[in-house]
Amino acid sequence: MVQNLRDPGTPLVGARELRKAFGHRARMVTADQGGHGAYLLLARNRCANDTVTAFLATGERPQRDIACPAEPR
Repeated sequence: MVQNLRDPGTPLVGARELRKAFGHRARMVTADQGGHGAYLLLARNRCANDTVTAFLATGERPQRDIACPAEPR
């Protein structure tokens, strides 16, 4: 799961509930930024993009949830 901390369309509280429902099978990558869309063209957070791209390329989940710091736009 990938989530911006300040997404007005899909608030963080909902993502946290979904993450909890998936349990140990899921990992959540949060990016300290606003807006809707936390991956590639809609977002410019290198930490989040690199983490998601690594999962898509290898199929391996991160060992734990990842909180990516804010980056200047």
